[in-house]
Amino acid sequence: MNDNTNKITIRTASTKNDAGESEPYMYTVHQHGLQHAHFVVHDFDTPEEAKAAAMELAESLKATPWVSPFVKHQSVILADYGTAARLRRFVLSLYNGHAFPVDLSDISGMDKRHFGIVLELMTSYHTLGENDNAMLKLAERIKKEFREDK
Repeated sequence: MNDNTNKITIRTASTKNDAGESEPYMYTVHQHGLQHAHFVVHDFDTPEEAKAAAMELAESLKATPWVSPFVKHQSVILADYGTAARLRRFVLSLYNGHAFPVDLSDISGMDKRHFGIVLELMTSYHTLGENDNAMLKLAERIKKEFREDK
């Protein structure tokens, strides 16, 4: 049975040098159709180090497949208590900050566990933006089910 559910690819972007030869410019790591990271050659001492960093991430993703934090923490975000409501407002703010602004004091007063969830959500959104369909689906669900959190 061929299981492509955790298919990971490393892509290379190249450029031509002065001699007209192709040289790697960047390596990108993809899983589930999403780009998880990019490793620009000039950020490393050698192109081989950039490739090794991409391969290390790919191996890590093979061992522990990435799951969107919007899926991983959905039960907490949708729970019925005050901090969960603040998490919902934060998700809506990522979804559309103009329509759903969030008061940063909502975040600063969170305990370590919930603040960690905020950091995971924010980091994921910073990396993937609205390419993470799980974020979009969760925000739509929150809009429909929790109108009072606006």
